[in-house]
Amino acid sequence: MGDDKQKKFRNKKFSLRLPSFTSIKLGGFGSFKLPVFGKLSNPFPTGLYLGGGKLIVISLATVALGFVASLFLLMSTGEQEITWPMTGAVYEAPSMVGARVVDEETPMEASQTLQINLPGGIRLDAINLVNISLGKAALATAFQIAGTSTAYIVVDDLIIKNSEFPSMDFANSEFYAINATTSVVAAGHTFNMTATTTLSDITIGSGRGVASYDAEDMVVDRIIIACTGSSDCVIDTITIDGVKTWVGNFDLDYVKAGTLTMETLRVGDDGDINSADLVINSTVYFTSVTDGVVEEPINIK
Repeated sequence: MGDDKQKKFRNKKFSLRLPSFTSIKLGGFGSFKLPVFGKLSNPFPTGLYLGGGKLIVISLATVALGFVASLFLLMSTGEQEITWPMTGAVYEAPSMVGARVVDEETPMEASQTLQINLPGGIRLDAINLVNISLGKAALATAFQIAGTSTAYIVVDDLIIKNSEFPSMDFANSEFYAINATTSVVAAGHTFNMTATTTLSDITIGSGRGVASYDAEDMVVDRIIIACTGSSDCVIDTITIDGVKTWVGNFDLDYVKAGTLTMETLRVGDDGDINSADLVINSTVYFTSVTDGVVEEPINIK
């Protein structure tokens, strides 16, 4: 096809010469036409005209690179930020951003633990836990409030009401006043605390400018409030209202409170009033107490 006419396509910025064709013979296979490319007058166009506006190729490349970078950033960021009161996390007060926690009992399962770690010297206005269901098979403790022998959790008012626990245990603590009303019902109870006149009625000053932790209407495995530093952690009020579990103990250690109030509680896991399920140990010191606990054969399931 040596006499084929060569054709030309032209736009405003570059021209492209279409190939001509030549024939060759390969033995008994007949003849074939192969293209012979002409010269490209502009091998890489610098721009295109679309609707009268110039779209620069470099701009296209920049947009593409930006998209890829944004996608990479999104992928590398991973899971969403954990914020209070999302479960399966530990929160270092006063931060409201948590870190994932793995339960030792079931490391292969996603944790639903809600944990607040209180560094030494921290001051909080309140921790309010309302209408929360607890419990997970094999848990020994479903609700824990724990300071240490050198760093107590110091609270003005500790209020536990409208709640249910299979058992409750208080140890290594000081309460200026203990008020257990007649609305507290337990399958056996023992108040074996130690009386003293040396305690002071704790009063926490202004909570202006300090954090509070509020959680309501949730389902979690367990709740942990722990003082983790080397000095006392100070909180104006801790309110536990409508918190219920079918498994696991309520355990409190190394707390100093002005007043411990218990009302509208149900405690028991065996239906035996001769086996105490609500226990205040001899390592708890107090100045005044009201014991209105009613014993009934409760068995929380």
